[in-house]
Amino acid sequence: MIAAVVLACAAIVVPFGLHALDHPAAVPAVAPLQTSPSSTTHEHHRATTDSALGSQGDLPSLLPAASPSLSDGISVRVGDITTGAVRRMPAGWQVVVRWDGRLQPLTARGPVSLGAGSWVSHQGLLYSRVATPTPGRFRVYAWGAQGGTVYTPPTLVATSLGEVCFNQAFTAFGGCPAG
Repeated sequence: MIAAVVLACAAIVVPFGLHALDHPAAVPAVAPLQTSPSSTTHEHHRATTDSALGSQGDLPSLLPAASPSLSDGISVRVGDITTGAVRRMPAGWQVVVRWDGRLQPLTARGPVSLGAGSWVSHQGLLYSRVATPTPGRFRVYAWGAQGGTVYTPPTLVATSLGEVCFNQAFTAFGGCPAG
């Protein structure tokens, strides 16, 4: 039993150690994720002072870390302990992670695609939005990791958070008020 636990822990930790030993030119730059408690408080303040937006309720912090769109090489959080990088490919955007000792792309699935209308939050999480006919209202999807084994990386799956309102500058958000 103890040997199984040790092997499972090694299977998780060893790929990260190998990452440092691998050829650096083949690995995209992945910056460490930084979370500031004051930024979350500040986001909530901005969202609740915009009269066109409803309260945040139980919505996660959705504001982008940099710009409201993806950029090549930006770091993202995949699950609880893994980070990856967003890469621009000829066929569109993909997330790559160091898994089983090598760089591997994640399969993305769901009702939306990773691309236009996608961004990375301050916490490093991926989101996508699809505009509705009403200005300022979007259907928002959170990208989360599902499945995966020691040898195969997880799949990114888009899950709907429902309709969310953003101000025009994409600096405040909340639930969409009725009416």
